[in-house]
Amino acid sequence: MRQLVSSWVEAEKNGYRHTLSEAIEELNRECGIKLTYSRLAEWRKGKYTPSQKVLSEMFYRVLPWALMKSGIKATDEQLDALEDLIWKVNVRDGERYIEHL
Repeated sequence: MRQLVSSWVEAEKNGYRHTLSEAIEELNRECGIKLTYSRLAEWRKGKYTPSQKVLSEMFYRVLPWALMKSGIKATDEQLDALEDLIWKVNVRDGERYIEHL
């Protein structure tokens, strides 16, 4: 899982143009956690493993970036189809969101 955590950090910084602080704030909000910089560092080193909920959110954020970084140009419809295959997706007010376990 260390690689997913590292990829999430890179995707947030280089793909979504978030600072690490902004990325942590969003992950905290989406997952209902209180992630700290020190815990993130422990995850990156492999000392601890994030919860399934956090890993799912990280993968959700990393997938479009990883496809793009790999040279795969997925359309929004293709990304939606992938989301539907991997996660329970709900739509509220026209916005898609994943349902965390």
